[in-house]
Amino acid sequence: MDSISESTIDQSRLQRYLGYRLTRTEIHIHKLFAQRVAGFDLKPSEFSILVLLDSNPGIYLRQLGEALDISPSNLVPVVERLVQRGLIQRQPDPRDRRLQQLHLTPEGRALQGLAEGEVARLEDELEQLLSPAERAHLLVALDKLTAVPPGQ
Repeated sequence: MDSISESTIDQSRLQRYLGYRLTRTEIHIHKLFAQRVAGFDLKPSEFSILVLLDSNPGIYLRQLGEALDISPSNLVPVVERLVQRGLIQRQPDPRDRRLQQLHLTPEGRALQGLAEGEVARLEDELEQLLSPAERAHLLVALDKLTAVPPGQ
């Protein structure tokens, strides 16, 4: 069997598929995003957790997992790492002490602000690649695709 160099691989059939192109774009953007937050010793999921906690102080682990579509078994170690770093804290719910609310610490809030500033700069760079009309159309198209029910 002949060996094909990576630069000569014919991907034209795959490029016709919207799902393939969306996935390739997501992977590329995710790499750029991960590079930006890595400077803060954060993974993308950790950044998302910090932002959600900043917007939703006292959120429960279950709610956080649902919002990010992360299973509890995968979310618990991530939250634990952030607790160990002193970025978030658990507090008993005053109405039901069996439940624990999650809150940013002052250190977590400061780091979240710095990281979000860096992510905002990346977003600005990406948006500059598109005209205002292209950005508007892209957001509408993404919303339509996100609204497609599972199983269709």
